[in-house]
Amino acid sequence: MGKNHISFLQVYTKYKKGLVLTKLEKELLILRLRKIEEIERIAEGDVELMEVANKLKELSLDINTVGFYDEAEEMEKMMNSLKAEGEMLGEKRGIKKGIKQGANNEKKSIAKNLLNIGIPKESIMQATGLSETQIARLM
Repeated sequence: MGKNHISFLQVYTKYKKGLVLTKLEKELLILRLRKIEEIERIAEGDVELMEVANKLKELSLDINTVGFYDEAEEMEKMMNSLKAEGEMLGEKRGIKKGIKQGANNEKKSIAKNLLNIGIPKESIMQATGLSETQIARLM
């Protein structure tokens, strides 16, 4: 079974930019945000989400369910989570870029070898997808 990954960083960024959120994105934010005013703003206009927001508000006022909450500690956890997610996204982008660069370098290497054995430029362009200028630089 494959793993699913939801990027909270992307959802949070979308929220902070004031972009339109899907219901799923709103639900994710409601689970992560700490300020009831923000939660209510996100839930506004959706009956089910308003019920959740109201229940969270009710629970946050109940001394038996609140417990001890260290805002600085929670903020640090959230920032560490966002940082880790950002690093993972950056790593994925880097790998993707590296693969693309490697494929491009391989095309150039093949084109250079084909030039060396006398294959016409036009055939090499067709086979590799490289432009005439790119092939000329290899000569």
